[in-house]
Amino acid sequence: MERRDAGMERERGARCEMAALMQALAVLCACLALSDPAWLLLRVDDEQLVYGASYIIHHGFNFTESGTHQLLHKTGLYILALMAFCCYVNILIGSFAFMLDFLRFRSVGVKISTILHFITVVSSATSVALCSYLYVLLRDEVHFQAMKPPINFVKLGESFYFAILSFLAAVCATLLSCCAWKYRRDYDPVSGTEVTTPLLQDSESPDTPAEYG
Repeated sequence: MERRDAGMERERGARCEMAALMQALAVLCACLALSDPAWLLLRVDDEQLVYGASYIIHHGFNFTESGTHQLLHKTGLYILALMAFCCYVNILIGSFAFMLDFLRFRSVGVKISTILHFITVVSSATSVALCSYLYVLLRDEVHFQAMKPPINFVKLGESFYFAILSFLAAVCATLLSCCAWKYRRDYDPVSGTEVTTPLLQDSESPDTPAEYG
């Protein structure tokens, strides 16, 4: 029985370590997405423009700096700020979840790391959705030529795909963490103590030999 318990614990530990590994990958991709400004690549009037989460950070969260050709407006700047916030949440919460999974920490019957993994999924998905919405806004701002191949364009950069990879890795980490916790919760080891029934014995004492006078 002890051997079986040890095997179950090793299996759960392996799942926790896999969840920690996937969360580390999610944090790495989020760091790359935040540091690389190329979320959106634009070409307007023979000028190359790059917008991303780090754009608003480099401008000190100045919501009046709408950039060249006044394409961003305040809405675009607020979206960039929210994207940066989501990336920071993803990195900080993801790092904490990685540490808890790596240490196999569990408190009061609640898998805290699973909740943190889910938060990173939401934050990374939000950053991807915000970038997609900003892409639509900028595409409407840029004028394309209809009669020949467009000179002006808007396209998604590598940071956007880093954010998608971060989202996918966070989803995998969440699923692995849930499986590890469910595996631990559903496993109810059978007690190794065996209940034995003693052999029935005659309650009467054997007859004593008769005394002969």
